[in-house]
Amino acid sequence: MDDTTKRAASAAARIEQDSQTSSQKSGEAFVAYMDDSVDSGSSSLTGKDHQSTSAKALDRWFKERQKNHSAPRLLEVPNEALVTNGGPLQITGNITMVLEDGSVQYANHLSLCRCGHSGTKPNCDGQHLDKEFLHPGKISEVSEIAASQRPSKITISCIKDGPITFRGRLRMHNQFGQECVKMRGSLCRCGQSASKPFCDGSHSKTGFKTG
Repeated sequence: MDDTTKRAASAAARIEQDSQTSSQKSGEAFVAYMDDSVDSGSSSLTGKDHQSTSAKALDRWFKERQKNHSAPRLLEVPNEALVTNGGPLQITGNITMVLEDGSVQYANHLSLCRCGHSGTKPNCDGQHLDKEFLHPGKISEVSEIAASQRPSKITISCIKDGPITFRGRLRMHNQFGQECVKMRGSLCRCGQSASKPFCDGSHSKTGFKTG
């Protein structure tokens, strides 16, 4: 295990142990927004330029909160992941994301690359369109637990040259009405897994690199 992987693993373990504490280290970032007004066909990945008044107010509240290095408030939204047709994984909820270098970000919305070609991994930058990523977003696995609308925290960890793992209740769904609810799992981001959106180890066979 190299130093980068060790740092990321250590950070993930720290997040899980300290999930109930109200203060975080000053070096951690908080990226959060809620914008229901953005057209799903928009080319903007963040929708920052099209935020509603309520979304902008919420954004300011988050920024003020982070100035005091306080943990973000638990929002009244469940953790859900939309597996889009030929596109990214759209995750909403109370998200703590541990990057490969061990740094931490908080968010209530993420658009994560599934095709493996994004230049801004783990986030999507639209490369799935140029690369003609064709996975329709079908889900083959079944739920392990029941779905719930109660808000809870979820930790997402980016594994160097590997998948994205998650811990915490996550409901995955798609345009076909399929859904799968799990408490933990590994999600493909190399684009080669035969069991997408889940990882099957193909990143090792194909020499996938995240940086």
